[in-house]
Amino acid sequence: MADTSTMSSEQLGAIHQALDKVQAIIEFDLDGTVVSANENFLDIFGYRADEVVGKHHRIFCDPAYAESEEYAEFWRKLGRGESHAAEFKRLGKGGKQIWLQASYNPVLDKQGRPIRVVKFATDVTDAKLLTAEFEGKVAAIDRAQAVIEFELDGTVITANDNFLRIFGYSLDDVVGKHHRIFCDPGYSETPAYHEFWQKLGRGEYDAGEFKRLAKDGTEIWLQASYNPIFDLNGKPRKIVKFAADITDEVQKRSLALLEMSTPVTKIWDGVLFAPIVGIVDSKRSVDIMDKALSSIADTRARTLLLDIGGVAVVDTAVANHLIKIAKAAVLMGCKTIISGISPSIAQTIAELGIELGAIQTTSTIETALRDSIASAGGKFEGA
Repeated sequence: MADTSTMSSEQLGAIHQALDKVQAIIEFDLDGTVVSANENFLDIFGYRADEVVGKHHRIFCDPAYAESEEYAEFWRKLGRGESHAAEFKRLGKGGKQIWLQASYNPVLDKQGRPIRVVKFATDVTDAKLLTAEFEGKVAAIDRAQAVIEFELDGTVITANDNFLRIFGYSLDDVVGKHHRIFCDPGYSETPAYHEFWQKLGRGEYDAGEFKRLAKDGTEIWLQASYNPIFDLNGKPRKIVKFAADITDEVQKRSLALLEMSTPVTKIWDGVLFAPIVGIVDSKRSVDIMDKALSSIADTRARTLLLDIGGVAVVDTAVANHLIKIAKAAVLMGCKTIISGISPSIAQTIAELGIELGAIQTTSTIETALRDSIASAGGKFEGA
């Protein structure tokens, strides 16, 4: 900063004029009495000059604060030549609340003694209100949802009480750990999981229903969104996850699916078709297996077609359930074809190292139908 002691009066005047154009400026005697105020200051507070000159600074303050010892000490410090800068809540004409980013600057005479105080201020009321609104929204979200924050690599930064309560952890249990502690080990080692975090690290958003594991291994279902947070240069710097526990809802859906019969239908002489839709858990897999094996025994079928294109989620547990059904059919001498194998399902099965043996797989139901009927000596007239 330039040394003002070497400046001419013209230079100092030019600097004052520049400040006068862009800042709210008011001058006080050492006891707080207003000496002058510029147009910017008067516009912010809604006063005319003759309404403030000769009045005390307390007209801009909450009455309770103006009568406090803290306020009296504030002016004593300024009177001793101590400057002060901060955000200040003040009142305009009619009681309008105003927030200022301001500095109170004692002016010294040639002997270094304070002779008056000059205040330079900027109105930050709108920014303050916007910040308060954001903080209010964040607080509301924090009260209503489970929230957890991660580094870009998936390391936990913090988590709120709602999240910790759902998963049965303390904050010390999770901070510094990787997100994989909430996941099935088979899933967290897959390429799909690694790509999930790479995508978030690139700043891409993700949302949906996610199956996770609590501290005691209990299955938790979340409706959640993973939200990259960006720095001032537009680069991702962390991930914030907002989630709601939908475990009860998912379990109800699962029970409804269990109650809904999985049809095992004869579609050709010696060929059975079982379309599996929804969520597959241990109870439902037993139900499907019982029906499939009973139908094989009753019809003496030679081929069973299991279509899993409608299965909601295929993870370690689900993959094992499906393979057990297929292998049980094979043990009864029935050729088994699983259709609806997506790239992600293929990755899961490969990562698990499951031996398929005689089980045949296809990506489309059309191919499976063609092979099933052809093996039975028929001709498939598909599209």
